Amino acid sequence: MSQRGLKTFWILSAFALTAALAVVFFWDPATHSFYPRCMLHQATGFYCPGCGVLRATHELLHGNVVSAVRFNPLFVLSVPLVLIYGATRQLGILRKQEVRHSPAIKWVWAVAFVIIAFGVVRNLPFDTLAWMRP
Repeated sequence: MSQRGLKTFWILSAFALTAALAVVFFWDPATHSFYPRCMLHQATGFYCPGCGVLRATHELLHGNVVSAVRFNPLFVLSVPLVLIYGATRQLGILRKQEVRHSPAIKWVWAVAFVIIAFGVVRNLPFDTLAWMRP
């Protein structure tokens, strides 16, 4: 992809992300029915690792971190990590340093393991784990 095409891609991505966040900010997913429902939860009754992310995002955008953690603790914990990762990549690009285009495979496997483990643990039938369910 050319430098101009890459710049256009990032500008359009930033615009789309801003628009999506504005929708989630102004229309609470807990009270509006136009948001998509989790098909896994509807079909099986189990919570997927992503269940509660829209409601958590709404709460984070309004500054309610504790309430956001109640909807999806893994998502809330991952937001700062993703922001730090993105910021360090951007700094590397701005400093004209060599930047890897893909993360190391060990990190991909580690993230996959954490997401799957979270999905399993949040569905275990123990009262002590009820705080992990949206």
